[in-house]
Amino acid sequence: MKVTAAGLPAGAAPPVLTHLLSIHSTATGTGDTKVLIIYYSLTGNTKSIAEKIREKTGGDVFEIETERTYPPEYSALTEEAKRELQTDDLPILKKNPPDMSSYDLLLVGSPVWWYTVSTPVMSFLRKADFTGKKVSAFCTNEGGIGKFFPHFKEQAQNAVVLEGLDLYKPRQARKGEVDKALDSWLSKLLRK
Repeated sequence: MKVTAAGLPAGAAPPVLTHLLSIHSTATGTGDTKVLIIYYSLTGNTKSIAEKIREKTGGDVFEIETERTYPPEYSALTEEAKRELQTDDLPILKKNPPDMSSYDLLLVGSPVWWYTVSTPVMSFLRKADFTGKKVSAFCTNEGGIGKFFPHFKEQAQNAVVLEGLDLYKPRQARKGEVDKALDSWLSKLLRK
C-alpha cells in the first residue's frame, strides 16, 4: 500500500477534512463578524477556495502577490521554493498588508509547499500586524500538510490562532464535499 507524506494511504482524505466532512452545517453569513480573506494562489486552487469563502461570509478579499513570477515548470518551481525556505530569502510582495484593524476574523489561505506554509504567505506573515486578532489558516495540498499548521501558528505573531482547515486535493473532491467542509469550519469560527 502506498502511503503519502502525511502518513495516509494514497488517495485517503486527511483526518481534518474527513472529520469536517462528517459534520454539515449551514454557515451562510457572518452576522456582525467582519471577515477578511487573505490568500496566495499560484495555480488557482487556493484562489477558488478563497472565493467560496467570500461567497459564504460576505468578507473582503486581499490577494498576496509576489513581484517576481515563479517558474511555470513544476520541478523548477519546487526547487525555487526549496531554495527560498533553506536560505530564508523570501519573495518580495507587490503590496503591503492591508489595514486589518476593523476586521474581527482573518482567514489566511496558502498552498502547502515543502510540507509548510508557502513562502509568499511567509513574507506576508512577517509584515502583518495580527495583534489581538482572531486568525485561522486554510490550506490546499496534494501530498500532505507536514508542519503547515504549527509553522503558521509560529509565524502569525500576536494572533489568536483558531482551528485551521486542510483541503486535500479540493479539485478532485466529490461534488459538495468542499462546501460541506467550509460550512462546518466557518460555523465553528463564526461562533467564537
